Amino acid sequence: MQAKGFHTTLSTNIPLHARHEYAACNLFVLHELPADIIVDSFELNDHGFRFQFVGNTNLELPTSRIANESGWLLVAIKQEADLVVVDVPLHVRYGVPHEGHNPRHIIQLLPPICFWACPSSYKSLHGTLPSQSPEFRLLNSFVQFEILQHTTSSPLSFDIPVGNICHTLYIELCTVTMTLLAFAYIVQHCWTISKTLYSAHLKMQ
Repeated sequence: MQAKGFHTTLSTNIPLHARHEYAACNLFVLHELPADIIVDSFELNDHGFRFQFVGNTNLELPTSRIANESGWLLVAIKQEADLVVVDVPLHVRYGVPHEGHNPRHIIQLLPPICFWACPSSYKSLHGTLPSQSPEFRLLNSFVQFEILQHTTSSPLSFDIPVGNICHTLYIELCTVTMTLLAFAYIVQHCWTISKTLYSAHLKMQ
C-alpha cells in the first residue's frame, strides 16, 4: 500500500496466539525509518506509547539539510489480546527538488520487526536484531529475542510531491523581494509612528 501526501499512519497487525508462552517477556516493534521520515515524540506520547527514538529529532529540517542516516523507533507494546494493532503516526520532510513536470519522490519503508524480548531463562530463543540497529535502554534487561514472522503492516511507501528544480531561482528571487518589501514597510511604518509621536510631544510643550 502507498500513502500519498506528507502525513499517514503506519499500522502493524501482530497476532499473538502463543502469548501465554512468553509471560515473562515484553513485546516490541522496531521501525527502521529513512532520513525523509519524521516521528513526533510529543505525538507518540499523546498516543500513550512507551518508546525510544534514535535519530534526527529536528522536525523542521528539510531532507537536503540532514545526513542520509536511518532513524530507529522502538515501541513497547501491551500484549492484551490475541491480535494487537500498533498505529504509529509518520510524517515526511520536504524533499529535494527534482527536474520534470510535476516531480514526485517515492520513499520506501522497511517492514517493522516485531519481537519478544525475554530474560536469560528463555535460553531456547536465538533471534537477533539487525546488526546496524543502535543500543536501546528499553532492552537493557533482556538478553533473549524471538522474532515474530506473521505480522503485516501498511502503508510501506510514500508518494510525495517535490519542487521543480527549475523554479528554484524564481522562488529565491520572490523570497528576497518580499523580504525587502516587508522590511521597507516596517521602516516606513516606524517612521510614520515616530513622526506622530514627535508631533504630539511638541504640542504638549
